[in-house]
Amino acid sequence: MMKLASVLAAVVLLLVATLAQAGAPTDGVYKSLNGQMLLGRFSESWAGGAQGQIGNTVHSMSWNGTALGTQWTISCPMLSQVPVMVSDSRDASGTGMVEYESQYSGGVFWLSRTGGWGDGTEDYTGVLDYYRHHTTFLFVNWVPISYTANADFNGHFDGYCKCISVTANGASVGKGAQPANYPPFLQSDCMVNTALQGEWGTVKDLIMTIYECPSGNDASTWGTIKALYR
Repeated sequence: MMKLASVLAAVVLLLVATLAQAGAPTDGVYKSLNGQMLLGRFSESWAGGAQGQIGNTVHSMSWNGTALGTQWTISCPMLSQVPVMVSDSRDASGTGMVEYESQYSGGVFWLSRTGGWGDGTEDYTGVLDYYRHHTTFLFVNWVPISYTANADFNGHFDGYCKCISVTANGASVGKGAQPANYPPFLQSDCMVNTALQGEWGTVKDLIMTIYECPSGNDASTWGTIKALYR
């Protein structure tokens, strides 16, 4: 009986180990242009008190025309440095383009198990290692009228030696109080705060690459974050 019990215990441990690794994300390049990725919507809270302030926090979610966050979510990259002006083409009347580079820190991501990268076994979570915006403002008579933004970031999955790299374009839609059907504003501690002011817009032209992580990039364990999306 003791021997049988030991064998059964070993089988159970083997099954648990197998299930724990089931459904690893599939390597590949996934694009919105061919329908593999949903486009999205974003908000950036003015947790720092105004546009371009340290502490402002990004929240992006997929949008299928009806619901937010059915395929992917990016939460909590926080502006960690004062944005740096890259170029300024304004003329004497104050009309033209101004480009800024903004560096963020922290943040997590979530991907649905139903995407082309998954096999339906489990949703995926991970940690952002790098996040940056290149934002181009249109000025008229020295007043910013609108902007477009290019975002690029990378990170690694929880529980797998897999990494992610994403580039996306975005455009502003509005600013002020929280609107309906856009991701809620987040504080710098990643807590929702609908009393905050901020800005929001659309995410488009999304390209995501999943690949084997370079040596030394350890998988993280964000079990609490994962539980929020189950």
